[in-house]
Amino acid sequence: MTTPSRRVGFIGLGKMGRAIVGRLLDAGYDVTVWSRGAGTADDLVTRGATLGATPEDAIATGTVFSMLSNEEAVRQVFTAERIRSAPEGFVHVNHATISPGAAREFAATGGGYLSAPVVGRPEAVVAGKLAVLVSGDADVRAATAPILAAIGRRVWDFGDAVDAAPTVKVSVNYLIIHALQALSESITLLQHADLDAGRFVEMINDSVFPGAVYRGYGEAITTGTYTPPGFTTTLGLKDLNLALAAAGELGVELPTGPALHDVFATAVEQVGADLDWASIAEVTRRRSGE
Repeated sequence: MTTPSRRVGFIGLGKMGRAIVGRLLDAGYDVTVWSRGAGTADDLVTRGATLGATPEDAIATGTVFSMLSNEEAVRQVFTAERIRSAPEGFVHVNHATISPGAAREFAATGGGYLSAPVVGRPEAVVAGKLAVLVSGDADVRAATAPILAAIGRRVWDFGDAVDAAPTVKVSVNYLIIHALQALSESITLLQHADLDAGRFVEMINDSVFPGAVYRGYGEAITTGTYTPPGFTTTLGLKDLNLALAAAGELGVELPTGPALHDVFATAVEQVGADLDWASIAEVTRRRSGE
């Protein structure tokens, strides 16, 4: 596996994808981008990115990163035909949150493949605080390490098994989902007692739970502010289903899983599928008579 050049491709220009491409441009990479969404690359092109007309233009760089919404979108873009037509030594670095099984599937389609899901919201990318989880072929990990170092604060290496990093990522999101529901219940309890939930969020961030999850989502839940979404309820339900499926494949019982699934499914149907996933708090509020 040769070391990739400073020329790379990037496919998938949602909020996270655009933020990551911005980091690559700032680090001096020549980035060819492609997205289905019209106009999503305009600001990146202004900053120096090259707009590809088709996915093949990004793939032709030889090292392409992707941040697509789900594994089906990955299948639609990275078809067997496109991978067969890719340059020799082609590498696909997949940042999407997908199932461990899908990672094994994509790694078997040919070329080099690296699982590289990320932990952090777009603002964390911009601030240089993104965590990158990687697993896959050792040569691919080594070859892409300098590029991944440019987009995140730390790269966490989980070894050769291509399904390892996806398993870690769905576990991370399962933990965040629990935090969202725990915040929802605690804040609802406090508000029913006519206590200052904002003060509560400030206190826990200064003591037992410092960090972005309890601070940011705590404030969102307290004020009922769910737009613009950093991560939608629909995507949260998708990731919850990935965690439950991974647990089923491994024979692991997740006792809280069904209750969380009920809350998320209800939020998607009755609260707002495209709101921030902190909006699941409204399910608890409504069930508590608010």
